[in-house]
Amino acid sequence: GGMFRLPRVLPLNIAMEQMITGDPMPAERMHHFGFVNVLTEAGAAFPAAEALAARVTINAPLAVREARRVTLATLHQEDKKAFNESMKSMMTLMRTPDFKEGPKAFIEKRAPRWTGVDPVAQ
Repeated sequence: GGMFRLPRVLPLNIAMEQMITGDPMPAERMHHFGFVNVLTEAGAAFPAAEALAARVTINAPLAVREARRVTLATLHQEDKKAFNESMKSMMTLMRTPDFKEGPKAFIEKRAPRWTGVDPVAQ
Protein backbone atom coordinates (compact mmCIF):
# COMPACT_ATOMS: atom_id res chain seq x y z
CA GLY A 1 0.00 0.00 0.00
CA GLY A 2 2.97 2.33 0.35
CA MET A 3 3.14 3.11 -3.35
CA PHE A 4 -0.27 4.76 -3.31
CA ARG A 5 -0.48 5.83 0.34
CA LEU A 6 2.88 7.57 0.68
CA PRO A 7 2.15 10.20 -2.01
CA ARG A 8 -1.07 11.02 -0.15
CA VAL A 9 0.83 12.12 2.95
CA LEU A 10 4.14 13.37 1.59
CA PRO A 11 4.99 15.69 -1.30
CA LEU A 12 5.14 13.61 -4.48
CA ASN A 13 8.86 14.15 -5.04
CA ILE A 14 9.71 13.10 -1.47
CA ALA A 15 7.43 10.05 -1.64
CA MET A 16 8.94 9.06 -4.98
CA GLU A 17 12.46 9.39 -3.60
CA GLN A 18 11.54 7.15 -0.68
CA MET A 19 9.94 4.53 -2.89
CA ILE A 20 12.72 4.30 -5.49
CA THR A 21 15.68 4.53 -3.10
CA GLY A 22 14.35 2.72 -0.04
CA ASP A 23 16.54 5.04 2.04
CA PRO A 24 15.55 5.43 5.68
CA MET A 25 14.01 8.79 6.52
CA PRO A 26 15.11 10.36 9.81
CA ALA A 27 12.33 11.27 12.23
CA GLU A 28 13.18 14.97 12.00
CA ARG A 29 12.65 14.93 8.24
CA MET A 30 9.41 12.97 8.61
CA HIS A 31 8.24 15.61 11.09
CA HIS A 32 9.27 18.41 8.72
CA PHE A 33 6.99 17.00 6.02
CA GLY A 34 4.10 16.34 8.41
CA PHE A 35 4.39 12.57 8.22
CA VAL A 36 4.46 12.50 12.03
CA ASN A 37 2.80 15.08 14.27
CA VAL A 38 5.17 15.13 17.23
CA LEU A 39 8.74 14.14 17.97
CA THR A 40 9.43 12.89 21.48
CA GLU A 41 12.43 11.76 23.41
CA ALA A 42 13.04 8.01 23.48
CA GLY A 43 10.45 6.33 25.68
CA ALA A 44 8.14 9.37 25.75
CA ALA A 45 5.84 8.44 22.85
CA PHE A 46 3.17 6.80 25.03
CA PRO A 47 2.87 9.75 27.46
CA ALA A 48 2.70 12.12 24.48
CA ALA A 49 -0.07 10.00 22.94
CA GLU A 50 -1.94 10.04 26.25
CA ALA A 51 -1.61 13.83 26.40
CA LEU A 52 -3.04 14.10 22.88
CA ALA A 53 -5.91 11.77 23.83
CA ALA A 54 -6.64 13.95 26.87
CA ARG A 55 -6.84 17.03 24.63
CA VAL A 56 -9.26 15.21 22.32
CA THR A 57 -11.49 13.82 25.07
CA ILE A 58 -12.27 17.22 26.60
CA ASN A 59 -14.27 17.95 23.45
CA ALA A 60 -17.81 16.84 22.71
CA PRO A 61 -17.59 13.19 21.64
CA LEU A 62 -20.16 13.49 18.85
CA ALA A 63 -18.40 16.56 17.46
CA VAL A 64 -15.07 14.71 17.51
CA ARG A 65 -16.64 11.73 15.76
CA GLU A 66 -18.26 13.91 13.10
CA ALA A 67 -15.12 15.99 12.53
CA ARG A 68 -13.14 12.81 11.90
CA ARG A 69 -15.87 11.26 9.74
CA VAL A 70 -16.38 14.33 7.55
CA THR A 71 -12.64 14.93 7.18
CA LEU A 72 -12.03 11.38 5.96
CA ALA A 73 -15.17 11.23 3.82
CA THR A 74 -14.48 14.50 2.02
CA LEU A 75 -10.71 14.28 1.67
CA HIS A 76 -10.82 13.84 -2.10
CA GLN A 77 -14.18 15.42 -2.88
CA GLU A 78 -14.77 18.66 -4.72
CA ASP A 79 -15.59 21.60 -2.45
CA LYS A 80 -19.33 21.65 -3.19
CA LYS A 81 -19.82 18.01 -2.17
CA ALA A 82 -17.53 18.43 0.84
CA PHE A 83 -19.42 21.53 1.96
CA ASN A 84 -22.74 19.68 1.68
CA GLU A 85 -21.39 16.80 3.76
CA SER A 86 -20.11 19.26 6.34
CA MET A 87 -23.47 21.03 6.55
CA LYS A 88 -25.31 17.71 6.85
CA SER A 89 -23.07 16.84 9.78
CA MET A 90 -23.64 20.23 11.40
CA MET A 91 -27.42 19.81 11.11
CA THR A 92 -27.13 16.43 12.83
CA LEU A 93 -25.01 17.87 15.64
CA MET A 94 -27.41 20.79 16.15
CA ARG A 95 -30.08 18.30 17.27
CA THR A 96 -27.94 16.92 20.10
CA PRO A 97 -27.97 17.95 23.77
CA ASP A 98 -24.22 18.53 23.56
CA PHE A 99 -24.72 21.29 20.98
CA LYS A 100 -26.55 23.32 23.64
CA GLU A 101 -24.27 22.23 26.47
CA GLY A 102 -21.11 23.81 25.02
CA PRO A 103 -22.32 27.43 24.92
CA LYS A 104 -24.22 26.99 28.20
CA ALA A 105 -21.09 25.78 29.98
CA PHE A 106 -19.09 28.65 28.48
CA ILE A 107 -21.61 31.25 29.71
CA GLU A 108 -21.72 29.62 33.15
CA LYS A 109 -17.90 29.51 33.23
CA ARG A 110 -17.74 25.77 33.91
CA ALA A 111 -16.48 22.68 32.18
CA PRO A 112 -19.06 21.16 29.83
CA ARG A 113 -20.76 17.93 30.79
CA TRP A 114 -21.00 16.09 27.49
CA THR A 115 -23.59 13.33 27.17
CA GLY A 116 -22.55 11.92 23.81
CA VAL A 117 -26.23 11.20 23.19
CA ASP A 118 -27.16 11.15 19.53
CA PRO A 119 -30.97 11.36 19.32
CA VAL A 120 -30.82 10.66 15.57
CA ALA A 121 -29.15 7.30 16.12
CA GLN A 122 -31.59 6.20 18.79
